[in-house]
Amino acid sequence: MVGLGIIAAAAVLLVVVLLWFKLRSKSKKQAASKQEKTEDLQEPEEKQEVRDETNENYRSIIERLSKVKKKYKSVLFVAWDLESLPVTIPVNVALELAKNKIRCLIIDLDIRRDAIAKAFDIKDSPEIQLKASRTKLENLWVWPAHNFRKLKQMNIRPLVQKAVEKFDLVIINSPYLASSPDRNQILSSARGAVIFSRDDSEEKKLTKLIKASQCALISKVQTPETKNKAAKT
Repeated sequence: MVGLGIIAAAAVLLVVVLLWFKLRSKSKKQAASKQEKTEDLQEPEEKQEVRDETNENYRSIIERLSKVKKKYKSVLFVAWDLESLPVTIPVNVALELAKNKIRCLIIDLDIRRDAIAKAFDIKDSPEIQLKASRTKLENLWVWPAHNFRKLKQMNIRPLVQKAVEKFDLVIINSPYLASSPDRNQILSSARGAVIFSRDDSEEKKLTKLIKASQCALISKVQTPETKNKAAKT
C-alpha cells in the first residue's frame, strides 16, 4: 500500500511538473510574439531618420519662404530631374503655407506627368479654359501643367506677373529645368529659387544656372536619401 501511495504521489508530481513546463513555454511564446508585433509596429531606425530629416527640410523651406514672401513673391522650385524634386515637395510646402493663411498658387511646369493636377484631382477639359483651379483647401490654387499643352508656347512670364498681384506667393514647379528649352524664360519669370538636388554635382550645375540669371538663390536642399547613400559608400 505504501508503495502504491508513493507511485501515485510521484505520478501527480510528474503531471504538475509537465503542466508547469507547458504553461511556461506558452508564456514565453506569447511574450516573444508580443515583442515581434511591437517590433513590427516600430519604424526602422534608418527610415525614421529619413522621415525626420525630410520633415525638417519641409519646415526649413516653409519658414524661409514665409520670411521672404514679400521680397520674393514668385519662387522657382528647380531640380535636375524628378528624383530630386518629386511632386510631394511642392504640394506639401504649398499645403502648409496655405494652412498658415498664405494665399498660394502652384504653377506646374511638369507637362510630362501633370502630377500636381492629379494630386488635387483637377480634371483636364477639352475646352480652352486657361485659368487657375481652386483646390478644396482654402488659400491654395493650382495652374495645372495641362494648361500649357493648350498653348503654342509656354509664355510663363506674363502669367507669373499677373499671378503675383493676386497671391501672396507663387511657387513654380520646374523639375526639369536644366533640359527645358524654355529654361531662360522660366528663370526670368521668378524672383527667387530653391534648388533640390541629389548630390553636390547637380547642386553646382543648378547653382551656376541660377547665378547666371537675375533670379536670386534663396535656398539649397539635398534629399535625405542622397545623404544616406553617400554615408554608405
